[in-house]
Amino acid sequence: MVQRVFLATCLFFTLSAVAAKGQVTVAYTANRQGETEPCGCKIKDLGGLARMEKRLLQLRKEGGLIFLDAGNTFFSAPKLHESRKKLEENRAERIAKMYRLTGLKALSPGERDFARGVPFFWELIRKSGATAISANLESSLGSGSFKPFLLWEEQGLRFVVVGLTSFEAINLPAGIKQRDPKESMREVWKNIQKEKPDQAIVLSHLGTKEDEELAKEFPGIWIVGSKSLDFFEEPKKVVNSFLFEVGIEGQRLGEILIEKGRPSWTRAKLTELDEGYDKPRKQK
Repeated sequence: MVQRVFLATCLFFTLSAVAAKGQVTVAYTANRQGETEPCGCKIKDLGGLARMEKRLLQLRKEGGLIFLDAGNTFFSAPKLHESRKKLEENRAERIAKMYRLTGLKALSPGERDFARGVPFFWELIRKSGATAISANLESSLGSGSFKPFLLWEEQGLRFVVVGLTSFEAINLPAGIKQRDPKESMREVWKNIQKEKPDQAIVLSHLGTKEDEELAKEFPGIWIVGSKSLDFFEEPKKVVNSFLFEVGIEGQRLGEILIEKGRPSWTRAKLTELDEGYDKPRKQK
């Protein structure tokens, strides 16, 4: 009897492993705006760096995980009052360390990521362990440079992630040069198509209208947006592309399940990071 139970248990875990193979969760965030604590809201007290860390580590234990950030992450504003600079630098470094712990793959910046200058941005990227991507930005300060896109394989699935950012002139950081994002996308798209990825993802700091135009021109892409500060409970379909928005201040984590052999995502949701993530998990 004991042998049967043992064999059944082994079979269960073997089947579970097979089921997980070829499945990847794409977790995405944006517009953290330097926030590290829960919002303190009366109805739903959402957010907090520790809660997102806990959820990401749960997902990583469950199987293949890709963690992405669409920008406006490290600081509360493009320019900071002198009295807030040290506080916000410390918070930004905490965020970067959490990203290293949870395995952030790529970040495409927004204007709030350069509030302490371009060299400090590159220092945060180094501490995060992530790759800074942008097809239309060039950096002439600091010790880093943008990759136009990132290509890799996870659980037998090939992914490519592109970064696109648009700054208003008043918020263009010293040491950053920007080119037309659509023209830049057209240029890299030729190379992307040669790689034949299972899924192309754009981390966009352009705005919802521009994202919709992009979705029409490059069919089949997923666009994770950050500039509108909005959140979509359900992905927004544009032709056969999809737009995803996760809201602000790390209150929610976007999660997209993709399976090998399926034409699109299997499941997409926003996970609210509430008080439940403060409780220790029960030991079985």
